Amino acid sequence: MRHLRFILFLFTISFSLTATELPQPHMTLMVPMRDGTELPTDIYLPYTDAKNCPCILIRSPSGRLLYKEAYVPLSQAGYVVAIQATRSYLDTSGKTFPFVHDGWGAQQDGYDSVEWLAKHPITNGKVGTYGFSAMGITQLLMAPTAPPSLRCQYIAWAASNIYDHGIHCGGQLYKSQIDGWLGMYAKDPSVVQFVYNNNVYNDFWRSLDSLPVSQTVNVPAIHYGGWYDTFSQGTIDAFLSREQNGAQGARNNQILIMGPWTHPYTKMVMQFPENSANPPVDISPITFFNHYLKNDTESPYHLPKVIYYVMGTLDGTPSSGNVWKTADSWPIAAETVPLYIHPHGRLSKQEQIGNHQIQFHYNPNDPTPTIGGRNLFLESGPADLRAVEGRDDVMTFTSEPLTHDTEVTGRIFATLFLTSDRDSTDVALRLSDVYPDGKSVLIADSITTLYDLSKSKPKEAKLDLWTTSQVFAKGHRIRISISGSNYPRFDKNTNVGLHYIGPAPIAHNTLISSKDYPSRIDLPTVK
Repeated sequence: MRHLRFILFLFTISFSLTATELPQPHMTLMVPMRDGTELPTDIYLPYTDAKNCPCILIRSPSGRLLYKEAYVPLSQAGYVVAIQATRSYLDTSGKTFPFVHDGWGAQQDGYDSVEWLAKHPITNGKVGTYGFSAMGITQLLMAPTAPPSLRCQYIAWAASNIYDHGIHCGGQLYKSQIDGWLGMYAKDPSVVQFVYNNNVYNDFWRSLDSLPVSQTVNVPAIHYGGWYDTFSQGTIDAFLSREQNGAQGARNNQILIMGPWTHPYTKMVMQFPENSANPPVDISPITFFNHYLKNDTESPYHLPKVIYYVMGTLDGTPSSGNVWKTADSWPIAAETVPLYIHPHGRLSKQEQIGNHQIQFHYNPNDPTPTIGGRNLFLESGPADLRAVEGRDDVMTFTSEPLTHDTEVTGRIFATLFLTSDRDSTDVALRLSDVYPDGKSVLIADSITTLYDLSKSKPKEAKLDLWTTSQVFAKGHRIRISISGSNYPRFDKNTNVGLHYIGPAPIAHNTLISSKDYPSRIDLPTVK
């Protein structure tokens, strides 16, 4: 509930309107696109007959009504609020993939909408954009088109590269996310099937990847996300790409905010302390928009460059975590500390001696279930993994109790070496914080698909667990668990390649850990 209350606070900027009190739009404008298509756009004015006001545009693949309680109150602060249904929402056949008209292709609906509204008498020519999730993605796709009237963006919980952040992870598909997300935004099953048939990064996915074209972005932005958000790395990547590579106006003019949150409205398995709900600085959209759309100043926006929450214990016991911190840049300084896999379930800084082979199996007919994590439609956030770790197809490797609090902040990678009796299979890895009472709380996870495996020559598996910030408290232990699946967060591998029809065989795998094949997880450790 704390997470939900903060979302409502953030997006209603403290105006106390109930859903029944929200005004009806003063007008609905049909905004023309360059190909003649018209997009219905509900207009909320600060007062009747308002003119020459700054405009905040929300472009929504969910239509004009869903979430309007989060945006309409902005009009009370003197803004024209324009909520627009995007083109895919208007396709009653449900066959249009979301976002394909919102970027820098032949159709540029975001650009056209900004410039048309900027010329309308109700606005003063200054437009900012706003929105979370899908409404954040439309902003990210709009920005590279550089509309001249666009002045700033407030982007929350959004994927900057739809393929890497929303569709695909290490060779495997985000099954529950694809089925649920596209089932919501594109009703026809052919759209989901299109995604399953395009399981490689190609020209289509390149057209929905805003990162390589960040050099044309020329506006300041706030990038707001959560460590347990399904698009968490997308938020960070968007910040970095614009901060480092953006054009004048964007470069060195981005702000990153990362808290211990899941995606909006997902059910959080375990809760963080009360102080996690809100950073101790003013990050409200109204203050941001007032600066860039009203003050007409070139002075920098006064927030720290990076504001982030370092997570800690969830049971009230002492640790140096559960605090907000700030930084001048990202990533912060950290030393990469490898923890190596050893026999008998050990995880240690000590490098391997000898050649250790640890067997495990993966049965596609009985996949390891998803519990917690960065999900969109499943229960999300930190969760106790003991039920998963007790399965006979899951290997766990655990450190000795820590002698001091250990902060891990940054991007986490793991490297494993495996052999198998199948030509192709998956390897899934979870990182957890083990409490003195035995709880094993999920911090991050990942998966990768391996091909051309053999029984004799080890194959290297690289796993990207994305970025997090966590204090492992004194007396706690660090654990990784390894299995062949994490379902239905990720699709399951049949162990026989794509398009196979028939019984799925069991994969008998061997994890190799030796001096020549140092299976490990690398933790960015703050000194």
